[in-house]
Amino acid sequence: MSMDVIVEAIAFVLQWQNLAALAGGTLYGIIIGVLPGLGPSAGMALAIPLVMSWHPGTALIFMGALYKSSNYGGSLTAILVNTPGDASNAATILDGYPMCQNGRGGVALGLSATSALVGGTIGMICLMYAAPFLAEFALEFGPAEYFLTAILALSLIAAVVQGATVKGLIAAALGLLLSTVGFDVIAGNLRYTFDWAPLEDGIPLIQALVGLFAVTQALVLAESAASISRIAKLSGGFLEGVITYFRHPAIMIRASAVGLFVGILPGVGQSSAGLLAWADAKRVSKHPEEFGNGAPAGVVASETATNACMPGDLVCTIALGIPGSVGAAVFLGVMIIFGIVPGPLVFSEQSQVIYSLFVALFLASAFVFIVGITAARHLAVVTLLPNNIIVPLILVVSLLGSFAIRNVMADVMISLAFGALGYVMLKRGFTPIPLLLGLVLGEMVETNYHRALLISGGSYSVFYSSFICKILILLTILSLVGPYLGPFWKTLTQGEK
Repeated sequence: MSMDVIVEAIAFVLQWQNLAALAGGTLYGIIIGVLPGLGPSAGMALAIPLVMSWHPGTALIFMGALYKSSNYGGSLTAILVNTPGDASNAATILDGYPMCQNGRGGVALGLSATSALVGGTIGMICLMYAAPFLAEFALEFGPAEYFLTAILALSLIAAVVQGATVKGLIAAALGLLLSTVGFDVIAGNLRYTFDWAPLEDGIPLIQALVGLFAVTQALVLAESAASISRIAKLSGGFLEGVITYFRHPAIMIRASAVGLFVGILPGVGQSSAGLLAWADAKRVSKHPEEFGNGAPAGVVASETATNACMPGDLVCTIALGIPGSVGAAVFLGVMIIFGIVPGPLVFSEQSQVIYSLFVALFLASAFVFIVGITAARHLAVVTLLPNNIIVPLILVVSLLGSFAIRNVMADVMISLAFGALGYVMLKRGFTPIPLLLGLVLGEMVETNYHRALLISGGSYSVFYSSFICKILILLTILSLVGPYLGPFWKTLTQGEK
């Protein structure tokens, strides 16, 4: 990567039409992120007709800014009303929403915006300079490694979310079970659809997400006529959130590393990155009991990892043509539409377009931060509105988003069913997070399990033959026994005293 290429890319991005595309894509992405059920993939799909006549570089700048900023839009509703705009924001609700209930919504929004700036910047630096090495490492993962990675992700979340390991594992297993609905990924047979056509392609993730979080939260809020903020006022603000963010440098670095690592693994996705970083931050914290109750470190971990994951998603997409997530798959399609063929040669044959995209993503992180400065405090006021106003708004917006994806009423029924399930789970002491992750990773688990056995001729030794497999198995075991070893060790040391 020569300096001349970077200078040319900066000059291209600073042209007025490209700056306008950058600003427009950022604002559009935030709006898309705020609407539950849409997310970056739907947002980019809707915007394709708009950008078809544009210069390829300008179109990619718009799409890249949209992709980058939609995560911040989703974090707004995750923090303010416990409704993530997309699966990638699921971990943010664990501490972001409790902060809102404690009257610190502005601080939480400041943490989120700063995470978008820092996590996105770190991710982009690594994407520009380390993409070839990261992509090469990702190629070391075969079906067995992907299977064990998914199992590790499920075990980590089940073990640390709300500290109830057994209930977390039950919820994760339920998510895996529900992911088998639809066509068998190997044999191609229909399973567990009860001859209902809307389930033939499986349980739609977005509709399930809307139900588990938006509808469930509406039901919880409907039980009280008060407001989301339990202390009926706001304390702190955006600037305090910025200052608080930089008090957690270790978590910032660890979460960025987790996000980048998860991002380069095809099919794992941003939802896993945020949850894994949150679990890691809780595991190493001196005060793990604060996580899930409004710990700023929890928001720092989840949001930094999610924002660092997005550039990681683009590593394999651009360098190898292998999308790292659904959003990256849509972005891959946009690149191909404009004649930009992903692969190692794209960095030499389309260098100006690619590096202009990188520069634009840097600026998009700054744009998101500016939006946070100007709007965060005003948005946090939403938490002071009475629940009898908030609840109907959540239901209308979320169910409309659920319906708009495929324009069938069956999707609304699915969201309502998952809302009832999530409500019952909360009342019984379960959390929907492991269920969601099981649903997200279910196809990855099943597909790679069968592929590994097919490659090995049915030998289960394939799951512990490589060094990476052994490390993943060890980490999975430690994640499951860790919650029990901690109290045991504490009791043992106190006994010795």
